[in-house]
Amino acid sequence: MEKRVFRKRTIGVTILWMIMIVLTACSHPNGNDRLGVPSNTPAGDLWTRTGRLAGEIAFDMVVSAGGRPQRGDWVVMTNAGFSEINAATTEGALDGLASSTAASRGSNTLVEVHAAPWVPLWFALYDTGSGLCSYLEVDAAVAGKSVSTGEPISETIFKTKAMERIDAAHLFAHASVCSDRLAAKPFGGNEFRIVTIANAVAQSAPVYAVRAFEFHDHYCPGVTSGILLANYLKRHFPAVGGGYFVHSVTPWCKEDALLVMLNATPGKRSYAVEYPSETDSASRPEDLQTACTIVYRRNGTNERWEGVILAFRRIETGCPQTGSTLIDKLCADLWYLQRMDAPEDFVQVIRTFTLDEGVSPRDLARPGIDPLKELTRMP
Repeated sequence: MEKRVFRKRTIGVTILWMIMIVLTACSHPNGNDRLGVPSNTPAGDLWTRTGRLAGEIAFDMVVSAGGRPQRGDWVVMTNAGFSEINAATTEGALDGLASSTAASRGSNTLVEVHAAPWVPLWFALYDTGSGLCSYLEVDAAVAGKSVSTGEPISETIFKTKAMERIDAAHLFAHASVCSDRLAAKPFGGNEFRIVTIANAVAQSAPVYAVRAFEFHDHYCPGVTSGILLANYLKRHFPAVGGGYFVHSVTPWCKEDALLVMLNATPGKRSYAVEYPSETDSASRPEDLQTACTIVYRRNGTNERWEGVILAFRRIETGCPQTGSTLIDKLCADLWYLQRMDAPEDFVQVIRTFTLDEGVSPRDLARPGIDPLKELTRMP
């Protein structure tokens, strides 16, 4: 009896061991599974396969340069879902990228960069361990043929494959050489957006900031000012249920951050912008010369609109001037990144006010009306 039980257990263990070997062989990295993704991962449509292939090629490129990339160590950037091929969406590539790199929205490492639909589809995969970034740009003609005919894809779908080291420490230490290399546009003209976003995400940029970068399509000190303004408002002038009305009287990149972070938009009739001439700006009252944004909220008690006129103070970052606009702005970006939780250092309240009963912010945003001049009459 004991021998039979032992024999059954032995057979069972042997079968289990064989199953484990088969499963391991199926998921082991090889020519088609470089990043250890099981080969039976759903491939989906052509764009899912394209995104997956981009991840695999990026892995090989970094390895060939001496890097040792690991799943989860990538910051992945792409305009997939915005760029269109044959007037069709490319968003399936996001699933392919996620499956081959482990980058994800939830981990804040899969960045969807806003773009016009006619812009070429591209992928940038930044390995945080080595500082190397692989760039792949899709050949629209080859991709369009695959979409039309259903032909299988191959590496020929990418007309551009390039790689550069872009980590901030390397760029700062070799500014002249790196500036020349990036000026040659190895990333198809996307160098600024890729370098700035990759380094910010690698340095744990807050999710709200990354969403602003995505919409603005790059990270610059200008969009940072909008992030700081929004953080100040959330902390010191919170909207109570009804949201904000924003009126920009001196617009710049900040608008895109305010749109995203405050959910105030022209389409919801809660965002106005005017473009003053130099003469217009010079004619403003002296105490309002630095005004950039008026923000309103509705008082929950009496339903009247109250507001603040804000200015943004620019502080010297101490960044050296290397002669490279990209590298100098990257230094400023990362300086601001460490101060996003201190908006009080940058935002100044010039004036507070309450609108007359029955008056709304839209009344002050109508053509021909100077809101700053009107608000000087408000209590």
